Amino acid sequence: MSNLWLHTLAIPSAGERVAIPRDEARHAFGARRLASGDHVTLFDGEGTVADAVLCEERGRDGSVLVEIRARREEPQPTPQSTVAFAVPKGDRLSTLLELATQTGVARLVSIECARSVVDADKLDRSDRCRRIVAESAKVAKRAWMPELATGGALLDFTRAEQARGAAVAVAHTEDDERTARRGLMSWRSTLGGDQPRTVLIGPEGGFEPSELDALRACGVACVSLGPCVMRVEAAAIAAAVLLQA
Repeated sequence: MSNLWLHTLAIPSAGERVAIPRDEARHAFGARRLASGDHVTLFDGEGTVADAVLCEERGRDGSVLVEIRARREEPQPTPQSTVAFAVPKGDRLSTLLELATQTGVARLVSIECARSVVDADKLDRSDRCRRIVAESAKVAKRAWMPELATGGALLDFTRAEQARGAAVAVAHTEDDERTARRGLMSWRSTLGGDQPRTVLIGPEGGFEPSELDALRACGVACVSLGPCVMRVEAAAIAAAVLLQA
């Protein structure tokens, strides 16, 4: 019995067959050394999961047919957790997406801050980002892939989150007289059981003092992820872990 998860965009009813893409088939038959008759799990990233069996038939494009044995719908996990972050430079975005997906957070949102150095819409326009998330969701065996979204300007996004009922906190390391901080898990413990929660992660240079003042004026809590300064991707992953712990 295999525990291999494979991603496909559409999962039919039990007893029907569906072709899995060439790359997924190559992974199943090549890297995992599976054969026809072996069991796999299919998921579409939107809550549908199926137990399936690999068939012998292959398409000309290298795709492989699988037969659905049982199909189920998994509910979205609650409470919904969101990590909103200034996009880091280079390939560090890939690290952020890969590891944050494995924590189980529901949404990964890019935001524009005063000291941002990378356009927030990089997350929206990148097919590679979606592939990274899909691959990591297979590793994590999660039925729902995280939503990837562009949140726009920091304050606009914050107000939109509060308008939908989410509790919002900003991760900030430096101590100052104006900012009272507590640990993220301490803040989380004060929230309602099903209340959505969102943590804001700033760019490499941190948030501008004026941004922190504006967030505080909106009622945003200031939380700590620990005693050390982290890069964006490390802070985002730490926040995701603490939100899901």
